[in-house]
Amino acid sequence: MNFSSPELFSKAKDFLSEHQTELIEDTQLVLKKLQITDDISDYSFIVASVAKAYEGFVKDFFLKIKVISIEEYEGERFRVGKTLNPSLRYKRFSVFQKLANYHDKGEELAETLWDAWKFGRNEIFHYFPHNYKSLSRQEAEERIELLLNAIIKAGEFIEQEKKTAY
Repeated sequence: MNFSSPELFSKAKDFLSEHQTELIEDTQLVLKKLQITDDISDYSFIVASVAKAYEGFVKDFFLKIKVISIEEYEGERFRVGKTLNPSLRYKRFSVFQKLANYHDKGEELAETLWDAWKFGRNEIFHYFPHNYKSLSRQEAEERIELLLNAIIKAGEFIEQEKKTAY
């Protein structure tokens, strides 16, 4: 991914809140500053701000399409990863299953959101002594791209839903 061209970031920002946009811009700034050096052992930290913005966006998205309540949205107990996990899709709290039932493209979108969550957040921000996952710069940029593309796909889904509702 070439971060000197801001198209992907710009398109994702169209669907983000002000605070989420600031997090994305932080990542762009860090990437720009890191063009000077390339001797870091683990670039996972570059993904952090985008992953945080993604979590906020996903919660906003779930609320907008009414697959979570305002209480879940505002509460501190709601866990995106748990509710998006396809292995738990038949549990009563499964947003993955609610998305699959919501629309004929819902399951595909749920898979996209889950993959972005798993590979763009969970896999790189947990530490296991037997599986220390460090990312090269290219891998970090690929994870950022995965997260941004998921934001765009879900944002476009909402826009399409608005068009068909009228």
